[in-house]
Amino acid sequence: MDEAENSPLITIIVRTKNRSVLLQEALQSICEQTYPKLEIIVVNDGGDDISEIICPFNQADINIIPLQFSKNLGRAKAANAGLDKAAGKYIAFLDDDDWLEPEHIRQLLELLENPLYAYCIAAYSSVRCIDQETGELIKLFNQPYNPATLKLENYVPIHAVLFHRRVIDSPVGCRFDEAFELFEDWDFWLQLQAYGSFIWNEKVTANYRVISGLSGEGVFSDESRSLKALHALVEKWRHKWSTPEIIEIIAHARLVNRLLEKTESLRFGLAQDKQQLALQLSAANQEIENIKSVLEKTESLRFGLAQDKQQLALQLSAANQELENIKEDKELLLNSLSWRMTKPLRALRGMLTENAKKIFILQQFVWLILIKAYQNKYLQPLIKLIPFNIKHNLKALFIPRIPERSLLKNSNKLKVSIIIPIYNHALHLKECIDSALGQSYDNLEVVLCDDSSTDPEVRKIIHQYVGRPKLNILYSDKNEGISAAQNRLLIASTGDLIAFLDCDDYLADNAIEIALNAWKKNTVYLHTGRINIDETGKEVNRISFEHLPRQDYFLENLDRMFATHLKIIHRDAFAKVGLFDPRFDSAQDYDMLMRIAFRFPTQAFIHIPDKLYFHRLHKKQTTLSRNQKQLADTQLIQKEARVRQGIRNKKFAHFISIIMLSYGKKEQTLEALISLKKTVNIPHEIILFDNGSAPKTVDFIKLHIEGHFDNLKVIYNDTNLGPAVGRREALQYASGDWFIIFDNDEIAEPGWLEELLVRASSDENIGAVCCKVIFPDESLQFSGGEINYLDDELVRLDLYDKGKNAYDLETAQFRECDWCPIGATLFTVNPAEFLHDGYPNVFEDACVSMALKKAGKRLVNSPGSWVWHEHLVYRKNIDMKERYVNDRYNPVKMLISLKSFYKENGLIIKDEYVWRENKLNSLSREEIIGLLSQDEAVKTL
Repeated sequence: MDEAENSPLITIIVRTKNRSVLLQEALQSICEQTYPKLEIIVVNDGGDDISEIICPFNQADINIIPLQFSKNLGRAKAANAGLDKAAGKYIAFLDDDDWLEPEHIRQLLELLENPLYAYCIAAYSSVRCIDQETGELIKLFNQPYNPATLKLENYVPIHAVLFHRRVIDSPVGCRFDEAFELFEDWDFWLQLQAYGSFIWNEKVTANYRVISGLSGEGVFSDESRSLKALHALVEKWRHKWSTPEIIEIIAHARLVNRLLEKTESLRFGLAQDKQQLALQLSAANQEIENIKSVLEKTESLRFGLAQDKQQLALQLSAANQELENIKEDKELLLNSLSWRMTKPLRALRGMLTENAKKIFILQQFVWLILIKAYQNKYLQPLIKLIPFNIKHNLKALFIPRIPERSLLKNSNKLKVSIIIPIYNHALHLKECIDSALGQSYDNLEVVLCDDSSTDPEVRKIIHQYVGRPKLNILYSDKNEGISAAQNRLLIASTGDLIAFLDCDDYLADNAIEIALNAWKKNTVYLHTGRINIDETGKEVNRISFEHLPRQDYFLENLDRMFATHLKIIHRDAFAKVGLFDPRFDSAQDYDMLMRIAFRFPTQAFIHIPDKLYFHRLHKKQTTLSRNQKQLADTQLIQKEARVRQGIRNKKFAHFISIIMLSYGKKEQTLEALISLKKTVNIPHEIILFDNGSAPKTVDFIKLHIEGHFDNLKVIYNDTNLGPAVGRREALQYASGDWFIIFDNDEIAEPGWLEELLVRASSDENIGAVCCKVIFPDESLQFSGGEINYLDDELVRLDLYDKGKNAYDLETAQFRECDWCPIGATLFTVNPAEFLHDGYPNVFEDACVSMALKKAGKRLVNSPGSWVWHEHLVYRKNIDMKERYVNDRYNPVKMLISLKSFYKENGLIIKDEYVWRENKLNSLSREEIIGLLSQDEAVKTL
């Protein structure tokens, strides 16, 4: 027979008003009770409708009875309303801001149903008090039952008790005294005590939440209010207590006083002992740390020297080999036609080498002239006569290089951008904007964005500030969410540092100045204390984090985010880890913190306890659905943070095969492998496929690379198969289930792999993730690929952010890609099946991308995965350079790739170089399609 059928019904009365999120948690704790036969009476004491909140908790074995009151009754009347409706044999209370452990009801009921305790009218458990803000244990209610003590003080929280309903059914039934605004539960216990004893369950099965200014009056309350309530309670009961009872209370009070004096004496002695032990422990710990530091430095130095020795030996050997090659190549170079023809250009460039800006301007000017000349149809016959290596040398000489970024300024010269995303909150908006514009720190700007607010007053307020100095105003045509708004603001800002301000909050007048005084050269993230205020601006409480250890920002914030308002973050941090991820619109700041804390050391964080930020608390709680999303987002952020941590600690769910082709560039191949050795810790393998390199390159690989790297397998091929087939052949040797194509002229930056793998793990439908690939001058090669449709069948393959500086925050956006350039890209499926010899030198990455999209896979970027590309334009003295360039940029082979892409996708790629070199510009569309449709031009698998 089911347990519930023979069990007594328990009624739990829940009083609530406009605390939907807390109510949900309270009801959840009731539904998780191990005792089955329950009814819940929810007394809504004049609050908003709660039907949507309680609906999910109506279960087959739990009946919820809502009592809705349009006006606030007060605590005592609300409790009595619940008692009037209670049907259970036993009754308990649970206020909406508290919660129960699963065994709470069962354990108390077992005591009351035990014949040994038939004289007891109520049972109660121990209760822990938890600070909502810090999560710390404030107090423990765990006092054994003593009737005299209960007359002296209330040590039993209301939700600790389960009592028999006969006390309310008796002729003089117990009820909460509606004259009491405070201590109504204490008065109720004194009434119950007249009917029988209490029995104590020493186990902690209930939790008391203390929210500063909102709940927890049983722990902390206003002294004058408490005295007034105590006077009323004593006045009510003193006439009902007999002389022996009063003597017992006085005796108990004297005993308590003596115990307090003894406790204070012991406390003082223990404090003295603790202080002495703390000094001794501190000295011992310091000595241990000193020893550890010496040992760590010694081991680190030893390991570093060993690594340096090995690398120096390899580099020295490579340098000696290179010197021999240079000697041989020098004579050939000096006698070459291209060297003689470019002599005047080298002389001109040499005149300007000491002025980077003039070089950049000249390069841009000459580059534009060369492009115009190259595109001029009348010069095509002449251009066709120029050898390809001369054209390439001209390109390498005059392609514009972005000048180096300026060094970090002193903290007193740093420009601060205060960014304010706005969505409604017109009532508090002016105070917010004025506090930002009124800062005592002068070198700042304020950037605000109205994210399509529904309240028309918002736009009216913003219009009052149009034309104000240091203010930049943005508008969104549609509401895109907090992440998108903040990303727009970050991109539009020009400051070295970014300060975040919500549109219903405000700053102290000197907030930025005080923060900047604490800023150090290596600081990345600064946060301050704050003052919580209510909707009227009245102070609720003050929050700081001085008590926290702050020894490891990543691990400590992984448990609970505390690095909050006011936040000031260095601009470069966003460039390094990426902008806000739109997936986490309700917890985007937490995700950003965890990414920054993972990438940067704890020493880059600063906390100052000054309360510089005024954070407004609103009475109206967030909706249930938003609260659930925030919880889900927070859990996912923590999960991804633990994945990053696991990767750093050599753990990941997939085995990774890294594929690298070698065709010349022998020194760069070595450098690329060294960068992977430094940045890849998880189980992996590297397949180095030499794709028909010259004997000198092969000898270098055998001497300096093969056998010098763990997990490296070298495959030698006698002939060059091209990039597509070469990678396909290399992938035949791979044993991983995820694959990274990594070019041999790329250098991985620390942290690249963690972000790449987390991004790939974020959705099972992701097929490829590309890195943020950067040239040595900090200009971007790409952060993903975009297909621009010129018409229904003509497309241009563009690169996101091409040519922009790597620290330009536009390059740090999370993107959906139309195609992924294949170098420095991760594939969650083996791309070998899409690679074939129909792509002898180009467009094989677009081919793979289109195949993945047809299979329903997403292509995305990873803005926090920085990989540097030592392209031959930026590198001198590359072995096999001329042979590599001739193969890589062979226009006939490119036309074959163009044909393959058209046959597979029905799209014509418009590429300036391919079209010019193959004279496609002079053909009609029909003629081009006819040429691309020729079957014999495309070789398949």
